[in-house]
Amino acid sequence: MPNLRLSAHTVIPFKQRAIVAAFILALSGAIHLPAWAAPKGQDRLDKRQEALALKKEEASKPQPDSSAMDGEMFYQLMIAEIQAHSGDPGTAYQIYLELAKRHQSSQLYQRAVTIALQARAGEQALTAAKAWRQALPQSREACEYTTQILLALDRTADLAPPVRAMIQLTAAPQQPQVLLTLPRLMMRLTDKTASAQVIDDATQPWRQAPLELPEAWIASSEAWLLAKDNTQSLQALKRAAAIKPDHAMVGLLASDLMATAPEAEQILKKQLATPEAAPLVRLSYARRLAGMQRLPEAAQQLDQLVQAQPNQTAPWLTLGLVRYELKQYDDAEKALLKVLDLHGQTERASNKPTPTASASKGKPAQALSPAKVDEANDLADPVDEDNATVASGPKGELEQANLLLSQIAEKQGRIDQAIAWLQLADPQNSKMAVQNQRAHLLARQGKLEQARTAIRAVPEAEQQDGVNKIQIEAQLLREANQSAEAQKVLGAGLERFPNEPDLMYDLAMICEKLKQFDRMESLLRKVMELNPDDPNAYNALGYSLADRNIRLDESRPLLEKALALRPADPFITDSLAWLEYRTGKTEDAIKLLQQALAARPDAEIAAHLGEILWASGQQDEARKIFKEALARDPGNEVIKAVLSRLHISL
Repeated sequence: MPNLRLSAHTVIPFKQRAIVAAFILALSGAIHLPAWAAPKGQDRLDKRQEALALKKEEASKPQPDSSAMDGEMFYQLMIAEIQAHSGDPGTAYQIYLELAKRHQSSQLYQRAVTIALQARAGEQALTAAKAWRQALPQSREACEYTTQILLALDRTADLAPPVRAMIQLTAAPQQPQVLLTLPRLMMRLTDKTASAQVIDDATQPWRQAPLELPEAWIASSEAWLLAKDNTQSLQALKRAAAIKPDHAMVGLLASDLMATAPEAEQILKKQLATPEAAPLVRLSYARRLAGMQRLPEAAQQLDQLVQAQPNQTAPWLTLGLVRYELKQYDDAEKALLKVLDLHGQTERASNKPTPTASASKGKPAQALSPAKVDEANDLADPVDEDNATVASGPKGELEQANLLLSQIAEKQGRIDQAIAWLQLADPQNSKMAVQNQRAHLLARQGKLEQARTAIRAVPEAEQQDGVNKIQIEAQLLREANQSAEAQKVLGAGLERFPNEPDLMYDLAMICEKLKQFDRMESLLRKVMELNPDDPNAYNALGYSLADRNIRLDESRPLLEKALALRPADPFITDSLAWLEYRTGKTEDAIKLLQQALAARPDAEIAAHLGEILWASGQQDEARKIFKEALARDPGNEVIKAVLSRLHISL
């Protein structure tokens, strides 16, 4: 930007005099004018910048004396505004910066920064902000601007000092809240490890005596969690818990960490054992348990929550989901009807047939999945209803409750009522989850091609929508025992979306069913390559090797890797138990399967436990396991297949 000096004798062309007059109004936001020059109108600055300019300056901030507004300075400011609005922001910036340095004015520094930002000149904006901080070290605004510019430039090396100064210049009662906001403030940085280090460097005075605020350690814990360094995150969390064990954020972070750190769950349980425990923390814990497939424990926490807060919809909705996954359909239906009542939905689905409308345009939604329910823990934040894993807001909660009620009706054979619930869930027929359920109902009625057509007709707002549609169509075909056709659909999907790990995984599972084991393994290893932190591929391949009783030495590290990525997952524990059985460790296998079945009463886990008990001579116990599994899920084909193969009659 040019270093331009103007004198009071600079000539302004006649045609710009009106502009000059207009910009006189802008000057009062930048400098204190004498009474005779003070405007009474509105300036022409951008609204956002105007709001910032009108913020009150602290009493200690130096201000230019009205007497400093001599004719030359007044004229320079007018010229600067003309240049700023006439396509020459460089000149305007230089004038303001020079005047700011000369008069030590916060308003003039701010205007220089604003002009540079509007011109997308990040380095010049940073130069002005740094000069502002140096000239007026007690200006919190200068620290804020410097911090925001450094964040926008992804400049981590220089961030800690202005962030620390920003906290220091905040009134002591407000400092804890500022500390808690730091991880979100740093979210835009690409290097999350560097971001966490910035927070630690900036908050050091508040993480040691004599201050040592729990919020500083909480900020550190959350930052390291975002950086995927669970060890450092847990260390910081433990320190925060030692200072203030009942802090709600301690509990919420503990629920985030508990999947990989058992110590975090102990911190969480200790907090929940106190009467002061925040309901939000218990809900977060329940959702995390559900995401880890520890459904009976999740239900226990949710039962406590709905008793304590019977008029809150979120716990009832989550309880309905968990009871549904436990196949406790009557209890699930009661919880979901409570959600409808609390939202004032008086209309109920009847058993009368309801016509199925065609799909219309709209952004598809994802189905409510218990495996992903743990991803939405912080209810204090707004969640996009169309993409939320757990419904948010009245509209989203009603949609999910009606959808689950439809699924319950389907499971109980009430197909017409299931269709009616779907119509209440999504009257516009535009949600992916609803269309998915509608397609499954059509397929169940023998209208497979109509179901496939309905799914294909759902509009795609983004790439993931297309992937979801392919997965749903393939699932319809699998359920109809058309695995070869499902393989074609997934293969075509991978041509459309190359290197899409979800489609690769689904195709691998089809290949296993078709006994194309080499292709299955190739696909699963590609998924591991593309998505190394997803345990599903490791578990699938490890289990397949154990189930076929081959290469057992390769199966173990795969399953151990899966379990390390998702500790205590009952399905991965089931796979590892099957490997132990194959290697002759029957007692170890039984113990693991008992643990898995207690955490998740699933038919396949029960089938494995019953088969091993039967083979080890514990036939009465095996019969008991089989009977309980069939009582929960009378039509389960896995249990029936094991009973048939072992020639067991109950």
